[in-house]
Amino acid sequence: MYIRTLFCTMVASGLKSNNFKGERQPSQLQIQLRLRINKYSSQEYDNLTGAAADADAFEDYLKTRLNVPKQNICSLRDEEASRRAIISSFIWLRDNAAYHRDEAAIVFYFAGHGAQTQKPVEWDDWITPTGNIEMLCPSDIGTLTGMDGVRRQDEQGVVSGIPDRTISVLLSQIADLKGNNITVILDCCSSAGMVRSAKQERYAVRSIVNPPAVNSHSDVSILFSGSRGGRMAPKDLSKKHQRSHVLLAACGRENFALEDPKTKRGLFTRHLLKVLEREGIGNLTYVSLMHKLKMPERQTPHCEGDGIHWRLFNNQVSGADKSMILTKRDKEKQETILQAGSAQGITIGSRFAAHATNLIETPTQPNPCLGYFMVAHVDALSSVLILPPDSPTFRLPLLFYSKLDRLANNSIYVYSTDRAWLGSIFPSDLRSKSSVVLVDTRQCCDLELTVLDRIVYFDQHNPLVAPHIGSRMRYTAEADDVETIRNVVKASLHFYYILTRSSPCQFNDVSMELHKLSAEMTEEFDKVFIPTGQNLMAEEPATVVVDEDAPLGITIHNNSLNRALYPYLFYFDPADLTIVGWYLPPIGADAPLPPRSTLAIGHGDGGATPWSFVLPPDVKQDLGFFRLFLSTRPAPFESVLQERSPFEGGPSRSVKSTVPQILPEGEWSVQTVTLIQRQLELL
Repeated sequence: MYIRTLFCTMVASGLKSNNFKGERQPSQLQIQLRLRINKYSSQEYDNLTGAAADADAFEDYLKTRLNVPKQNICSLRDEEASRRAIISSFIWLRDNAAYHRDEAAIVFYFAGHGAQTQKPVEWDDWITPTGNIEMLCPSDIGTLTGMDGVRRQDEQGVVSGIPDRTISVLLSQIADLKGNNITVILDCCSSAGMVRSAKQERYAVRSIVNPPAVNSHSDVSILFSGSRGGRMAPKDLSKKHQRSHVLLAACGRENFALEDPKTKRGLFTRHLLKVLEREGIGNLTYVSLMHKLKMPERQTPHCEGDGIHWRLFNNQVSGADKSMILTKRDKEKQETILQAGSAQGITIGSRFAAHATNLIETPTQPNPCLGYFMVAHVDALSSVLILPPDSPTFRLPLLFYSKLDRLANNSIYVYSTDRAWLGSIFPSDLRSKSSVVLVDTRQCCDLELTVLDRIVYFDQHNPLVAPHIGSRMRYTAEADDVETIRNVVKASLHFYYILTRSSPCQFNDVSMELHKLSAEMTEEFDKVFIPTGQNLMAEEPATVVVDEDAPLGITIHNNSLNRALYPYLFYFDPADLTIVGWYLPPIGADAPLPPRSTLAIGHGDGGATPWSFVLPPDVKQDLGFFRLFLSTRPAPFESVLQERSPFEGGPSRSVKSTVPQILPEGEWSVQTVTLIQRQLELL
């Protein structure tokens, strides 16, 4: 989900919690904005019954469990939550000099109606998959004048909702000045009323079906205002919204946010508070919160943002170990299910360490290994774990996390002319554990280590790489730097295993395009990026002339008639053995690639920044690989990422999302594009 879905729910609050003992926490400055709307002024729209109770319960949690002072909570209710008042509350926080950068946790909470409407035709620079925009519904939506008596400046003189891009700009401006320790919690719908009836069984849907149209000049003063006096374009938001805040939303774009008229509570807020009360925020990250959040199948919560692996409401302390994979014990089947399978490269016989939480272990907060499992069976997107032979039993919660200890049936062949030195780096017991095989000839090896004057040079003898840029890597290590040498071998094993694995099927109706982006100026906004020129991926291998001033963007097309897909796009760099995520779907999201749809990455609303390749001054030609994994259901890909080069102190993996439920098996496929980058004078 992208910034547009922000208009499902929202609140604001700053907190200082006593739950982070021994670690840094937000300062005593705390800011909270709480918005809830049960009553709507226009008789055209139904009132709600549960938003007030949800807001009261959330405020009570903040005050009693997180010790947030009442004076730090700004609350707008019913008629107070007019369009002007809601926007003014954001601006007040943005411009309030009492709150300084990174001194407070900020939480925005909203309970009420959300809506979706057609995008104004003039907003051709604000690309969305459906052509619609999402918005927050203030209490005076649909009235001719607001509750403050001021006529709105739109075509019909009717108060409209607050568009997604307006909230996007405001949050980005706040993050620029106050820091990005911002959590946005939204308990409302966006498009549910557009595709289903207004009621589902006994539940009420928090959505307005026919909201007023949004004027193309809506909130221009906000879009032009900015925290630094400059203008902020919607395309600038594509660079910022993922890192300005973390979003917790009641549902996705095509889902419902429901409330129960009998209990007068929203399902999302009620279940969210159950987890927060039971677990406490000290051991929760946003990812583990989503894992523990049990919701009815009819409603799927959603989480996204660059900070989803942070500790909940606190980006000042250590967060999640991104290599941890969600694992569940199925009591009925008496099975232990790892939420990763052949798509992530899991193999039968691999060994995993079990941990109670997904937190990075620190001196003040240990996360010890509780025991070990072996992989007994592998499906496409999940695996069955069993205890190894003669292993003692140990107690585990129903939901825990597993970390790969050894990948079975996968080895790297290493050669050096100095066999004695190589044997000292990889003694026999370590070779068995790390899947390293020492060979006697260069022709049989994957990686060659050459020692000259106590400096180690690395040669990759891989046919995908050597013909284009040669075998010699540009980075070296000292001969006695055992840790770095071992990390390079370990990273090489992982890098080429993930790069060369084949998939069981191919989705031939999916294609990728790579284009240079043209930066164009518009009357209302600073800069927009438009794909231009030919598809640079039209041939294999693809070739890009390096121009740092010409940003690039990718477009993925799903031309199938009935297959919705979840895309996971990675860039493999053999120069430093990194695997970085170019695009990974948010947690709990609707399929980003519905049938007959397009996903823009680096332009449009794809949620990534336009990028340019950069070559070192002495490098005339470089090489990389785009690898697109496609799945028919959401799947965790933590084990694929390798974001830190082993030459920088060891591989560190990172990812965007994991899956909170055990889901039926799906299909997966992979596509690879070889990308040669050349200096202009070589062409």
